[in-house]
Amino acid sequence: MKITHVSNSFISVKINGSVLACDPWVGTTNDNGWLAYPFYKNGKGILNEIKPNFIYISHLHGDHFDPGTLDKLKNKKTIIIIKHFPNQRLKNKIKKIGFKNIIECKAWKKYKLNEDISICIVPQMSSNSSQIEEQIDYDLDTSILIQSNITKKVFFNNVDNPLSTNDLKTIKKKCKKVLNSNIDIVCFPVGAAGEYPHCFVNVPKKKEKDKIINHSLKDLKAKLNIIKPKNFFPAGGRYIIYGKFSILNKDVAQPTFDKIKDYLKNESYDIYNIEGSSKVFLDNKTFGRSKINKLNKFSYDEQKIINFFKNKKYFYSNDFKNIPIANIDEIYNKSLKNYHNILKKLPVRTSWKVDFLIYKNLTLKSNGLIDKKKSVFLKKYILKNNNHKVNSLNMKNSKLKLHLDYNLFYGLLKRKYIWNTAISGSIILFERKPNIFDPNLTFSINFLGV
Repeated sequence: MKITHVSNSFISVKINGSVLACDPWVGTTNDNGWLAYPFYKNGKGILNEIKPNFIYISHLHGDHFDPGTLDKLKNKKTIIIIKHFPNQRLKNKIKKIGFKNIIECKAWKKYKLNEDISICIVPQMSSNSSQIEEQIDYDLDTSILIQSNITKKVFFNNVDNPLSTNDLKTIKKKCKKVLNSNIDIVCFPVGAAGEYPHCFVNVPKKKEKDKIINHSLKDLKAKLNIIKPKNFFPAGGRYIIYGKFSILNKDVAQPTFDKIKDYLKNESYDIYNIEGSSKVFLDNKTFGRSKINKLNKFSYDEQKIINFFKNKKYFYSNDFKNIPIANIDEIYNKSLKNYHNILKKLPVRTSWKVDFLIYKNLTLKSNGLIDKKKSVFLKKYILKNNNHKVNSLNMKNSKLKLHLDYNLFYGLLKRKYIWNTAISGSIILFERKPNIFDPNLTFSINFLGV
């Protein structure tokens, strides 16, 4: 088994003569403010060099399902592997690109893809890895167990599925039962892959960044102690913020590989850094790594990449440029009605208040805070869920403010863009009080639209 890391969660696994590519994404996303790291010149054609027999798409976020990268693959007969979701949105998007051979896998079932590879899809089992009470079912993410039919070795690719420690205990048992094997090698993302703390304007970012990094390292060790693999490498969740919010890169809470390795230095498993065009070899005898030279030239210079892309426009910049406020008012009122109709059908026992503050050209200062002189404030829209006095976090009310461009807001209400992707994608700024993550509030915003 040869495992090659390309960027973020883009990994290819070669077993004998068969290749399975996971979450192919290079370049910018089509629905947030992220750029894959490292940066590949003309990287969209990378799949044609890898020549996968199978492609696994974990979920529909733009840093995992990238239509631009998939569209460049010449062989549209390549088999695509996804979880069977009741919502067929991911499948339909894949079909629209031109792929017809799509395997929709049931969770926890072994699928023998060919003589070389078997897989088992791991579903999203928790809405958040912090084990905070969830009241809104959120079936989006997946992970994958990949097994060599030759050596029976298993690779667990977590992707960014928010699995709790209890979930990992289940996965270890399921792997033994379904694939009749233990997990030999695993990769986890380390640090924050979402919006906190760099997109929050009312928190001490440096302090919160250090806190998250330290917590993520502790959490990583706990996860590895549950899985007990022989080998580990960090992968997934790494990106660069491009465009007008690129100043936020300095506050993204992701540890360096050296810090990860130092934290795990007394552990019994082997730790490898294969980020960007390196590979590990896993068989009955050896485990090592070597550079791969066939892929397009790439850059590891993060600051150079940031400077090059700092003036690149976001995907929504040229959309809905002249929408009158009256039109936004109308669609917001319809969206609000839909939102409350959906909430009534769910076992929601919590309360919250959300303010949407919309701007014409929301701009940041060099310290990452909103430049109130250059940002043209247009209007505030209020969302309330006041049916309950106390929520599950023992707070009277969760309060969240979202600062965003008006045309992005309109596109989200029209469902041209996806709330969940925009919220985590470094194109919206936040304030919350108290400063505690309430998943039910955040997930509920996905219901706002027409």
